[in-house]
Amino acid sequence: MMVRQATRYVPIRIAGMATLGLVVVALGGCKHRHAGQAGTEASSDSISQPAMLSMIPRVASFAGSRKTGPGSIAYEHSLSLIVASDKVGAHLEKLRDDCLAQAGCELVSASEDTEGSGPESDRRTARLSARLPHDRVASFLAVAAAPLPGEPAGKVVTQQLRTSQRDLHDEITDVDRRIVQMTAYRDRLEALEGQSAGKTDDLIKVAKELSDAQTELESVAREKQDLSRRVETEEVDVTYESAHENLGPLRRSLRESGALFSDTLADLWDFLIQALVWAPLVVVGLLIVRRAIRRRWFSAK
Repeated sequence: MMVRQATRYVPIRIAGMATLGLVVVALGGCKHRHAGQAGTEASSDSISQPAMLSMIPRVASFAGSRKTGPGSIAYEHSLSLIVASDKVGAHLEKLRDDCLAQAGCELVSASEDTEGSGPESDRRTARLSARLPHDRVASFLAVAAAPLPGEPAGKVVTQQLRTSQRDLHDEITDVDRRIVQMTAYRDRLEALEGQSAGKTDDLIKVAKELSDAQTELESVAREKQDLSRRVETEEVDVTYESAHENLGPLRRSLRESGALFSDTLADLWDFLIQALVWAPLVVVGLLIVRRAIRRRWFSAK
């Protein structure tokens, strides 16, 4: 009799252990995902918050050698700085005003962007692009990297300092050749126009060709002017980015706790979804086991 009762409860124990196993597997998957996310976030934090050394850029060497005569080298400079979040706009205004006050400084563009939904998460970025004569670049970069009045020098951090040069000799040679060709073609058309004064049809055709040639010549002349501008001046791009927020231990702990709470709710939601998917199979399995017990499929004969 005792053997039959023990045999009768074996399927129930098996079903219970199987259900418990499914729950453990589901929770294990959630914990594995959570651990993976935590590792990724830690790695991202270590990369996005490097130790930046405060330094004043050596703008004299960065600006490079200067051309004293006709040439074909176009220089471009890029300077990226990290400043306090509330000082981004002030740095942009200072550099913009300095450019407008200089003779020969051409302000190409200036913009300021803000990302985030609150003061604690705002990230500000300001960009300024200008063209300057060769001998003004070093002083302009020095002004860009200089702190504001009353601002400590350590609050202005150089993130990137880069210069590049490009030889425009082939482009200039090609434009000069096209200008010579189009000028000669236009002159011939003007001569034909004088010879076709008495013929209306020929005059209309020549006038149309002359108009097209003049338009093409003006377009090539603008290309020549742009190339000369790139050689005679240098482009300087300056970017100001807000520094990463330095939170205190308590505020950092509260923010991390909020993120952990959100992740835990996400894990719970995933578990409920998985349980909802597996629940019908578990119920069907239990019904089959119950039916087997009632019909004594597992009874000892």
